Amino acid sequence: MTPPPIRIANISDIPDPDWGWIRDLMPAGFEVGGRRLEWTAYSMAPEDGDMRWRARWRGARRLASDSSKKPYDLIVSHGPWITAWTEWIAGPQKNGAKHLGFSFNFTDLPANPRKAVMGKAFRQADGLAVFTDAEQGLYADYFSIERDRLLRAPWGVAPPLDGPQPKTIDGAYFAALGGEARDYAVLCEAARALPESRFVAVARPHNFESLNPPKNLEVRFNLPFEEAWGIVQHARAAIVPLRSRETPCGLVSLVGGMHLGKAQIVTDAAGAADYLKDGETGLLVPAGDAAALAAAVRRLEADPALAARLGEAAQDFAAAQCSEARTVAFFEALLERWFGAK
Repeated sequence: MTPPPIRIANISDIPDPDWGWIRDLMPAGFEVGGRRLEWTAYSMAPEDGDMRWRARWRGARRLASDSSKKPYDLIVSHGPWITAWTEWIAGPQKNGAKHLGFSFNFTDLPANPRKAVMGKAFRQADGLAVFTDAEQGLYADYFSIERDRLLRAPWGVAPPLDGPQPKTIDGAYFAALGGEARDYAVLCEAARALPESRFVAVARPHNFESLNPPKNLEVRFNLPFEEAWGIVQHARAAIVPLRSRETPCGLVSLVGGMHLGKAQIVTDAAGAADYLKDGETGLLVPAGDAAALAAAVRRLEADPALAARLGEAAQDFAAAQCSEARTVAFFEALLERWFGAK
């Protein structure tokens, strides 16, 4: 008799209603204890101008309704808000299903009363996947979650570009890409201290609302994906200026730059050292320290060979530790742990 499949519900706020996360990356014929995987996708993305909360409620209700008719074995939710809504609405209908909250990361930690109600939801999940060691302790303490439920996963992604992009900016420059938890004020200050150097920031409008960038810092907003990463690809080096030492952010830009083989100057924020080793795969500078950032820029300008070595070492690290295959391996191991032979 053929064993029943492991039924997986994958829920996110990705607009594509059939987005399957790593479904299509799993090895052909993969099984756990003779059971194949059967995936169903759910989206919490807004439809027809819906409010975000209503879209999340609707997506979770669909999951709850389906679960009550034919239970899932595993629910995978993406991001802390999706994880919370899944537990709030669909939790009573899980019927014994395991729940993995993947990409469990906060730019800003919620305050009470939101902290309390979200924490209660998070404690109902069987596992919460974080991308840095620092987050395990941070979220365990902040939300009173058992430490062993916070699972260390790799930030495993494909390189942001498949090949060379057109060069859209002439001359040499340093590039900064990203909008979450960024400290572009410190980049402006460092740029003013280096009037002969050139900088390009690809950000969001709110990042520069109250700033007056110097003439040697060009700012571009909301560029298409390939164009934005093409600017990083052709830069002398990349800069990831983060606003806080405590909040782990910036991994999209950091790991993407590593995949492209760029030397990078990164704020020494929580978790950054899990990916970037100072002086080996990049340069770390203290949060809010424009003088240190300017000094790191001067160092790379004065030593192109160092920049090349850092970029090559970063690319090797990303290929070995930050690939999609690493995420697949993490998920395979978790499936074996939760559904394999006991």
